[in-house]
Amino acid sequence: MELRLASRVFGAGDLAIWLTGSIDGAEGIPEGVDIVTSARPAPAGPGPVVAMTVPAPAYAAPSLYVGDELAEEAAKAGAGLVCRDPRRALEAGVRPDGLIVDAGPRPSVQRVEDMTKDGLAVLVRLDDEPVREDSGLLAAASVYAWLGVRVFAVAAPDVPAVRQVLDMVAAIKGDRPPTLARRGLA
Repeated sequence: MELRLASRVFGAGDLAIWLTGSIDGAEGIPEGVDIVTSARPAPAGPGPVVAMTVPAPAYAAPSLYVGDELAEEAAKAGAGLVCRDPRRALEAGVRPDGLIVDAGPRPSVQRVEDMTKDGLAVLVRLDDEPVREDSGLLAAASVYAWLGVRVFAVAAPDVPAVRQVLDMVAAIKGDRPPTLARRGLA
């Protein structure tokens, strides 16, 4: 199932990176980031999808709400929602193609397999330790991507490494062409 957030459409094989921490202004956003958290609405035009963790002011509806308690507001606004209880969100009227199920930080493989069965986008948080301190983070990202997780929350310094791993997994699975194809005989 496609994931539709604002004007962005993530196809079935697309993997998204969510930059953790609150960002105000585009200058602090590393390349390769698809979703950011902000206290203010996004400016018009291309760029990352903006998520808000509080009810939106009347003048600005975010593209993505974060939290089960905001399901009704997301449904009224036609926005996406990140939640832990997808059934409640769907009953509240949130669009299935705007729903991201939060699996939490480093969930078990069994939990991820169960969550991806419904075809909804799943979020895994990998921002608890930097890559330079825990190289297993990249291995975990590759396993989660292979299992069908579509959204990865990472810290700013880890965006390039995690993006590279996600692109590699997508190429191996056949969801996208390799970044660089070499052919030759040695």
